[in-house]
Amino acid sequence: LIGPPLAQRLGIGFVPIRKKGKLPGPTESVSYTLEYGKAELEIQSDAVEQGQKVVVVDDLLATGGTMCAAGELLKRLKAEILECLVVIELKSLKGSEKLKSIPFYSLLQYD
Repeated sequence: LIGPPLAQRLGIGFVPIRKKGKLPGPTESVSYTLEYGKAELEIQSDAVEQGQKVVVVDDLLATGGTMCAAGELLKRLKAEILECLVVIELKSLKGSEKLKSIPFYSLLQYD
C-alpha cells in the first residue's frame, strides 16, 4: 500500500478500497472485468462524506478496470474525485483512456 504513507505525509485521511471480504462493517461493492477475469471491489459505506474531495492512488494502471471500479464506488458515495495517481502506467493497454475527464498522472510509463 502506498496510500497510507502518502496520506500521513500530507496530513490527510486515507480510505482503503479493497477486494471483496477484506473490510469490516457495511460496504458498497462493484464488480468489474480484468484482463484475466472478473473481480469485485468494496469500500466502507461511511468512508467518505457527500462532496468530500478525494484522490485515487494505486500502484499500477493496466487496462483501467480497477481504477474505474474505484471511481464508481466513490461516485456512489457522492465523493468528488479530483484526480487519479499511479506509480506505473502500462501505456499500451490504454487504461487511462477509460478515466474520461478525471485528471490522471503516472510516475513511470512503459509501452
